[in-house]
Amino acid sequence: MKFTNKYINILILFCFLFSYSLIAQENTPTLVLGEKTITMDGFFTITTVVKTNPDQPFPECKFPELIEFNKRGYSKSIARSVVNGQPTVTYNITQNYQPKKEGTLKIKPFKVLVNGTEIKNEGVVVIVNKAVASPNPETENEESLVSVAEGNQKDLVNVKENAFLAISTNKLAPYVGENFTLTLAFYVAENNTAALEFDHNEIQIPEIIKKIKPESCWEESFGLTETQTSTVKLNGRTYTQYKFYQATFYPLNNKKISIPSANLRLLKDFDEKESKKRNYVTFSSKAFTIQPRDLPPHPLKQQVSVGNFSLKENVSNSKAQTGQSIDYQIQIIGDGNISVIRLPEVKNDSTFDFFQPDINSIVSPQGSKIIGTKSFTFHIIPKQAGNFAMSKYFNWVFFNPTTAQYDTLKPKVIIHTKGRTISTVDTPNAENSTIYDGLENISTPEGTSNLVRLLKNEANIIIIIMLAGLIYLFLPGKRTRQ
Repeated sequence: MKFTNKYINILILFCFLFSYSLIAQENTPTLVLGEKTITMDGFFTITTVVKTNPDQPFPECKFPELIEFNKRGYSKSIARSVVNGQPTVTYNITQNYQPKKEGTLKIKPFKVLVNGTEIKNEGVVVIVNKAVASPNPETENEESLVSVAEGNQKDLVNVKENAFLAISTNKLAPYVGENFTLTLAFYVAENNTAALEFDHNEIQIPEIIKKIKPESCWEESFGLTETQTSTVKLNGRTYTQYKFYQATFYPLNNKKISIPSANLRLLKDFDEKESKKRNYVTFSSKAFTIQPRDLPPHPLKQQVSVGNFSLKENVSNSKAQTGQSIDYQIQIIGDGNISVIRLPEVKNDSTFDFFQPDINSIVSPQGSKIIGTKSFTFHIIPKQAGNFAMSKYFNWVFFNPTTAQYDTLKPKVIIHTKGRTISTVDTPNAENSTIYDGLENISTPEGTSNLVRLLKNEANIIIIIMLAGLIYLFLPGKRTRQ
């Protein structure tokens, strides 16, 4: 009996570990490497993909230092989806690396730290070719920076200091619901001779961010978890920009938003009679206000999204038989608050049956904005033959801040159907029909199964059975007497 119980315990332990490993695999971060052949002005990228549930915070990632590359820029995208009522979130965090030289560069095995977990990679070889020449790039970059300066960013263009702290925004008077972006960064001129060193930024920066975050706003963070370094040109001078924080906000009302002055303490070396002495020096940013504007009068004023949007459509089959399932997808793309976009409810009629849509959204930083896509995938069953425009069933009203007018996105897809009329309870004038009419014509393709989830569930069932058996064996009076 001891022999039997021993192996039962081993089997239970194995099943438990197997089930646990399946659960862990579902949420294990993965690494995706970028192109292996790039130019000197291009980037090699390392992307961390993290799938989790919406209740989990944004993942913290620490990317490695690569000997032959410099870190240049950091970006993220968030994909939210709801399938069969189950919400999931996928984070893509990308670190850009700029090569230091041309040639064949070997990247040794490295690790990326994600929420305290090490994700290993065996390394890769990257081929770096000569950069493609561009006409007078310095002038081109400076002009583009000046041309896109908005809000209080114009103050940066005219700056004269060798080093300064700045909180900048691209808009000082957005509409209620319109995006504006805040950036916290420290700038050091190329010809600056003073030796400056950051001091406990891990304490100072979170305090500053907490202080400057506006209230009564929806936030979409750019996801900077470490200082992002880049080179910018201001007023004809080259500066190194140390970007600490960047986020896009959407004001929920017309209440004035006050961004206070912030202080950042650094260490500075001073020369005193040929001996160096370190002391603290404090840099302060300028305070400013943002005044949101009310939207013009409209019946849907309190419901519409604000931004520049476009509509894209996809249909699985624009020429279908009645009773045959069709997947029809609407994508709304733009710089507004993607998270709050809703489509008007569509009802079944004598022409189509509409099922609840699968909803998916993706947001990612592009320049000083958050650009997003929200898609709605409807499963539709046509019940009559004919040519039917989807614009009869779908339209979406929004406010365009560029034109200062309300606008409507309407579908252009027309679905062509053939076959006999299918009568259902949504066909009010059907004669001699039942709810079962057309049932044989409805397509019911077999859904794809999630093998990992299936194995995990089976393993859990086995564990429960084995635990019940173990409890039974050890009940008083059930043990075999030795």
